[in-house]
Amino acid sequence: MGKSSVPSVEKRLMELRKLREEMSALLDISARRVKERSRRNFDKFEKGKKVWLEGKNLSLRYSSPKLFPKHEGPFEIEEVLGPVTYKLKLPFQWRIHPVFHAGLLTPYKETEVHGQNFLEPPLDIVEGQEEFKVEAIIGHKLKRKNKKPTHYLMAWKGYDSSHNEWLT
Repeated sequence: MGKSSVPSVEKRLMELRKLREEMSALLDISARRVKERSRRNFDKFEKGKKVWLEGKNLSLRYSSPKLFPKHEGPFEIEEVLGPVTYKLKLPFQWRIHPVFHAGLLTPYKETEVHGQNFLEPPLDIVEGQEEFKVEAIIGHKLKRKNKKPTHYLMAWKGYDSSHNEWLT
C-alpha cells in the first residue's frame, strides 16, 4: 500500500496493516493446532498378525443396530499395502472390499492365562463335505410378500458372528 498526505488515510492504512498481521499470526496458530491434532500414531501391523475390525462402518445385517458387535474378528492381515492400509482375510460371505485403514484396526492379543480367544471347533467331515452345527437361525429374508422365507441367517455353533451366513 502506498503513502498518502491525508492523516486519516495514513491512520487507516496502519490499522489495516496491523489487522492483517494479527490475522496472519492467528491463521498460523490455527494451522499448527490442526496439524498437531491430526498427527495420530497408528499401530503398525505385520502380515500374518490378527486384528479386530471396528464394526461401526460395516453394513452387516443384525436384528438391531444397538446389538451390533463393536468389533468383528479377529482377522488375519493378508497383505500390508501401505503405512496405514491393510488387506484383511475376511469371510467369503461378507462380500465387501477387504482393505482397511489402520484407524479401524485394533491389535488382537492373547494371554497365557486365558489362552486363545475364540477357538474354533474342528470341522465335521461327512461324505467328503464340511459340516457345521447350527446354533441358531438369527434372521430371514422374504423374496416376495406373503411368501415363506427363502433365505435364513445361520449362526454356527462354536464360531463368532463373522462366520454367520445366509443360506437358502
